[in-house]
Amino acid sequence: MKRSIIYITFVLFAALLPLCAQDGTFTASVDQNKVAAGSQVQVTFTVSGGEVNGVKNFKAPNFTPFVVTSGPSQSTNMQWINGQMSGSVSYTYMLYARQAGKFTIEPATIEYKGNTLKTDPLSVEVTQGKPQQSQKKQEEAGAASVGDNLFIKASADKQRVRLGEQLTVTFRLYTRLSVAAYDLTKAPTFERFWSEDFDMPKQPAASNETVNGKQYRVLTMKKTALFATQAGQLKIAPLEVTCSVQMQSKRRSNDPFDSFFNDPFFQQVQTVNMNFKSNPLTITVDPIPANAPSGFSGAIGHFTFSASADKKRVKAGDAITLKLAVSGTGNIKLVTMPKPQLPADIESYEPKIAEDVQRDGGSIHGTKTAEYLLIPRNQGVRAVEPMLFCYYDLERREYVSLRSPRFEFTIEQGKDFSSAGPASHTDKEDVRVLGEDIRYIKLSLGSLQHAGDTEFHLWFLIGLLLPPIGFIGSWVYRKRMEKIYGNMPKLLFETAGREVNKRLKKARVLLQQGNPQSYNEEVLKAISEYLEHKLNTPKAHFSLDRALVQLQEHNVTAGVREKLKFCMERAEFARYAPGADTAEARKELIDAAAEAIQGIESTFRKRSKEEKRS
Repeated sequence: MKRSIIYITFVLFAALLPLCAQDGTFTASVDQNKVAAGSQVQVTFTVSGGEVNGVKNFKAPNFTPFVVTSGPSQSTNMQWINGQMSGSVSYTYMLYARQAGKFTIEPATIEYKGNTLKTDPLSVEVTQGKPQQSQKKQEEAGAASVGDNLFIKASADKQRVRLGEQLTVTFRLYTRLSVAAYDLTKAPTFERFWSEDFDMPKQPAASNETVNGKQYRVLTMKKTALFATQAGQLKIAPLEVTCSVQMQSKRRSNDPFDSFFNDPFFQQVQTVNMNFKSNPLTITVDPIPANAPSGFSGAIGHFTFSASADKKRVKAGDAITLKLAVSGTGNIKLVTMPKPQLPADIESYEPKIAEDVQRDGGSIHGTKTAEYLLIPRNQGVRAVEPMLFCYYDLERREYVSLRSPRFEFTIEQGKDFSSAGPASHTDKEDVRVLGEDIRYIKLSLGSLQHAGDTEFHLWFLIGLLLPPIGFIGSWVYRKRMEKIYGNMPKLLFETAGREVNKRLKKARVLLQQGNPQSYNEEVLKAISEYLEHKLNTPKAHFSLDRALVQLQEHNVTAGVREKLKFCMERAEFARYAPGADTAEARKELIDAAAEAIQGIESTFRKRSKEEKRS
C-alpha cells in the first residue's frame, strides 16, 4: 500500500512538473552569506528552462573586492519528463574574500530565446577572523569523500645535492575521478633557491600510473629546476591547487523503491570545487669545499670561458669592444663575470650584460656575455692581461680555473686638428677653394662712402659663446656619466621608478592585445626587478617576505605593502592559472601595482629630502 501511494505521487509530480516550471528563469546563489576574511565563497548562476541549449552571451558581474580563484565552471543538467525536455545550465565561480565588510555581488545577465535575463543581487558579509567551523567541516567531509582517489604529489629527482647543483622538482596530479578543471591557487615558495620553470604545454597529456595497486591518470602540472644558494636542510613549500571535481549525488534510503532511482541513469552530476596541497619536500644541501681559489665567485656546474676583441690595431680615440662569454650547464644567471685589468690611459664603461638561458633537455644551460667598450687615449702598445674565471665542477668535484688570452693593442696617433700646420691645407681641393677666393687688383679707388660705426650683432655674440658653452656642457656631462656609471647600485636605485613604469606600459599593451599570460609575467617581473634595484638586493637572495620587511624598515606604509603583496601573489597565481583570471581582475592588478609603486617612490623621495635637510 505504501509503495503504491509513493508511485502514484511520483507519477503525478512528474506529470505536473513541466506545467509548473517557469520557462526561462535565471537565478544566483552563494553557498554561504557570511564568511571570514581569507575564506572562499562559491557563487552559482543557474538558468533553467525547456531549451537551455539556446542560452548565450553569459556576462558575469564585477566581483570586486573579491578575487576570482577559479571559474567559470560550467555544468549542464538535462531531463526528459512525459516527452518534454527541461534542463539547466550552471556557471560556478570560487571567490576569495580578502577583506572584511558587507559587499554586494551585482546581477549577471544571459540571453535566452531572444530575451535578456538578469539575476538578483547577492549580499555577502565578510567578517574578521578565522573561517567558520562549519566551512572547515564541509571541506573535511568533501576531502573524506574523495579519499585517495585524487591527490597532488611533489617529487624531486635528487634528495641530496651539492650547493649550486641542479635538482628538478615535479608536481603531478593523480586522479581516479573526473576533473573538469584545476587552478593553481598558490605557487610553491623556493626560499634559498634560485628557480627556473620549465615550459609546460597548455593542455598537458595524461599518462597512467599504478600506485598501491590502483590505476591513476597522471597530469604533470609544474616542473621547476632549483639551485640551492645555501647549504643545510632546505624545505620546499607545498603547491596549493583548486580542482573542480565532478561527483555523482546519490539518494540514500532503506526503501527498495528508491534503489530504482539510484541507477546511474538517474544520478545527477555535481561539480564540487575542492582544495588540495602537495606534500612538502626536504632537500639536504651539502657545501662545496672551502679551499676555493681567489677568483671563485660562486659559479657551480660545468662551464667554458672565452674572450675576444674586435680590433687589435686602432687609432687613439677609437673604440674597442672586448667581449667575455661564459657558457655551460649550471647556475648561469648567478655567474659573476670577471673584470679586465686595464691600463690607466684606456677608458672603459660599465659592461653590457646579456643572458641566454635555455631549459630544454631537462637541464638549465645557456650563455652569459659581458661586452666592455674600451677607448684608448694615447698612442703606443697597450696590453690587457689574462682574466681568470673560476668555477666548481660538479662532475670532477674540484675547482677549475679558466684563463683568457693576453690582448695586445697597437694604438696609433689619432686625428689632432689643433696641431695641424700649413701643410694640412695643401691638398688639391683646398687649392681649388682658395683659387676661387682670388680677386683682381683694383688700380683705382672708385666711389667711396662712409659706412658708419661697426654694429655688434647678436648672432655674432652667440657664435662666439657657443663653442665654450658646448665644451663646458660636454665636460660636465662626461663627468656626470663617469660618476653615475661608477656607482651602479645608485644608478639602478635612481632609475628603478622609470624602468618599472616602462614595463607596466608594456604590460598594458600586452593586456590590450589579449595576451594574459605574458601580461601577468611582465607585471611580476616588473615588480620583482623594481624591488631588487630599489632595495639593492641580488636576484639570488630576493624574496617577497624579505622585501616587505625592508620596505617596513624604510617607513613604507602598511597599506602600500599589503597592496604590493597582493599584486605579486595575484600575478604569480594568474601566471600559472590564466583561465581563472578575468579582464576586470587584470585591470585591477596593474592599477594596484602602479599605485603601490607610486606609494613606494613617494616614501623614498620624502626620506631623501629629509636626509638632505639634516
